[in-house]
Amino acid sequence: MIHNNLDIQIHHIGPMCFLKILYYFLNIPDDTINTIENYTENIFKRFLVLEASTNEKISYHFIHAKPSAIFENVSTLAIFIKAMIHFVLLSVVQHKCSMFNITSPLGSCTISNLIQILVPHINILRKHCTSCQTSIPYISIADIAYLLVQNKTNEWVTAIDINVYSNNQQFRLFNSIKYGKNNPLILSTTFP
Repeated sequence: MIHNNLDIQIHHIGPMCFLKILYYFLNIPDDTINTIENYTENIFKRFLVLEASTNEKISYHFIHAKPSAIFENVSTLAIFIKAMIHFVLLSVVQHKCSMFNITSPLGSCTISNLIQILVPHINILRKHCTSCQTSIPYISIADIAYLLVQNKTNEWVTAIDINVYSNNQQFRLFNSIKYGKNNPLILSTTFP
């Protein structure tokens, strides 16, 4: 929701971060790619990015155009997406630098608990951890912090809607709209 996330000046940081994460986990790592430009170019060769944004909400839909992994069903895909989200949030919690050094109880280490641990530190992570790198190429800790946003009830959640990965949901296709809405799913101009 745009109005609940006014502190995010550059709205494409989070989606680009998640595209990099998806690319990393869905494709065989290529050691010949040695610049962010080459890496980004490769990502855009693998993903079709559709957008259904409105003046209230930013919404991107990613389609892996050259699938190297095929999932048995939506439930299996949900497990994969949740595991990736868990991995990156845990890597943020565990990272240490001069601006971020927390000791967190990792008893119940769910996505929800990781979000609660990170929420008080969001601004520090976004502003000061731009040089703190992760194991995923060209992704900083600051980039991952942009995957945490506030929903319409001001609760902190991941920008990745994991509710779409259930048996009761259908994925939207190009130019489709939700019933009663007027925001067709079109090609993204931000992510060509």
